[in-house]
Amino acid sequence: MDWLTMRGMGWWRLPWLWTAFFLFSGAHQREGLFTRYPGMRVRTPHLTVRLSPGQATACCLTCVQYDSCYGANFHEEDGVCEISLLGVGGRTELVDANQSWNLYIRRNVLQRELVLRATAGSGVSVKDTWLGTTVPPPAQDTCVSMETTSCMTHYRNPIVNHWNQLPISQVILELYKRGLKVASVTFDGRGTSISDWFSFSRLLNSSWGSMNSSATYNYFSIDGHANCARFFFINQNYWGCPLDAGWMVVLDPHHYCCTWDNLPNKPVFLYSSLDVAVTYESGILGTEKDFADVMAIFLLYG
Repeated sequence: MDWLTMRGMGWWRLPWLWTAFFLFSGAHQREGLFTRYPGMRVRTPHLTVRLSPGQATACCLTCVQYDSCYGANFHEEDGVCEISLLGVGGRTELVDANQSWNLYIRRNVLQRELVLRATAGSGVSVKDTWLGTTVPPPAQDTCVSMETTSCMTHYRNPIVNHWNQLPISQVILELYKRGLKVASVTFDGRGTSISDWFSFSRLLNSSWGSMNSSATYNYFSIDGHANCARFFFINQNYWGCPLDAGWMVVLDPHHYCCTWDNLPNKPVFLYSSLDVAVTYESGILGTEKDFADVMAIFLLYG
């Protein structure tokens, strides 16, 4: 039996087969410490280690040496191992699709992961980006931040293509304005798909206190009102355009049905700035609704 020696790492020797089973029992299986996602790479790793081709196990053992290591990129052909560490507040880096690499995620460390960062005014559909039917331009490095930055497009983490294999406990949608979180909705993510988690039946909590079982909804879904390009739509009622009222909506490009959703520089993230559903027209004070700069979706694992 071959023995795995971590050159210069000071690690003990372990039988290769036992170590491999402990670390990862196979692609997308959860028994091991790591889960392998082929064709992905964390864009900006924190350190690089040169190993021999085929030593993915050694790469993962390198990751284990760091308490905050949540992932390891490994290039099978040339043995390059790249280690990624959690940032401030558990922040992760952008993940790109890259067929030359395999990404190994350390599931007992990674608790919260950014899977969508949508940018207002980018001209690209948020709904189609999320569902993977549209591929936006490559995201800038700044798209990992919730601040108003040089990020000009949407970032979609390719890990969501493996939704059914992810140990998702919760899905969190957050809206940001000038870098500050202004709204959030949390859903039970267990047993969901990429398209059905956003529903009232799965609602756990919300920053809007009025969003509860006693409220009424005529839309509460990602698909929303497709003919009007109203997606990620949580709406209370349609009483004619001037009296349409709800909590939040993503107005995607190209279509509209009322004055209030005929806006430039889409997509637009419109939300209630109060604790209740508000009309989308100007309202009495003109301050009941507001517009966010960023919409983010996070997965909570556990």
